[in-house]
Amino acid sequence: MKTQLFAAAAVLAVAVSAPAFAQNVGSIGAAVNYSDIKATGLDADGTSVKVDGNVAIPTGAWTVTLNGNVSVNDNDLSDETVASTAAHATTLVAGDTVRVGGFAALSRPSSDTLWAVGAEASKYFDRVTLTGVAAYGHENDADADLYTVRGEARYFVSDDFRLDAGAGYANLDPKGFSKADVWDVNVGGEYKFANTGWSTFGKYTHTESKDLADLNSEAVKVGFRYTFGGSLKTRDRSGADLIDAETLFGVRAPVRTIVQ
Repeated sequence: MKTQLFAAAAVLAVAVSAPAFAQNVGSIGAAVNYSDIKATGLDADGTSVKVDGNVAIPTGAWTVTLNGNVSVNDNDLSDETVASTAAHATTLVAGDTVRVGGFAALSRPSSDTLWAVGAEASKYFDRVTLTGVAAYGHENDADADLYTVRGEARYFVSDDFRLDAGAGYANLDPKGFSKADVWDVNVGGEYKFANTGWSTFGKYTHTESKDLADLNSEAVKVGFRYTFGGSLKTRDRSGADLIDAETLFGVRAPVRTIVQ
């Protein structure tokens, strides 16, 4: 547990100290997440608390993005403390309107380890950002392979008001269990208050799988965030808002509740 907290805290410390470097953009935030999971023989809900941070560090033609979070769960669904982190290397092409690259992600729920590697791309329009991710991962405890693709559209009503919609698909192949297809969709948004670095955000996610005990999960997350280095749109275009490990592995939260 101490190792998990230390790893995520190190990434958050980078984000907190980043304002000392004027060219860096990123944020730190805190949120409460409520989940309601229904499946064959299961009807449970629970609340967790999460802190996170991200920072984009330009290094010539490439940008290094670091993000990490710690989620504390103590409810009917889980009593785990989960630390997650990801590192990205991306570059701008096509007249700086497309960001492409790859990443590695790691998550440590309880004594387990989940890791993944993947490719990602973002297309920037005037007020819209389109993102896509494809990744392969492995969960050591369940000896499970994970394949996932995700996409998201972000619409900037203004530079400091963003609306989001996304969808994801994952194929899970755990040893001793049948393969399962899991789908999720989400909507959300973030609003940054004028003349401050502070914003508030919310997100709703629906997850389901007919293959896995007729799983049906609803989750709502709300919180506050402090952005350094510019507006929400600046943060997005800098590469600071690339996918984090929690989003990539998010499908595993309801799945772990079923298979454990």
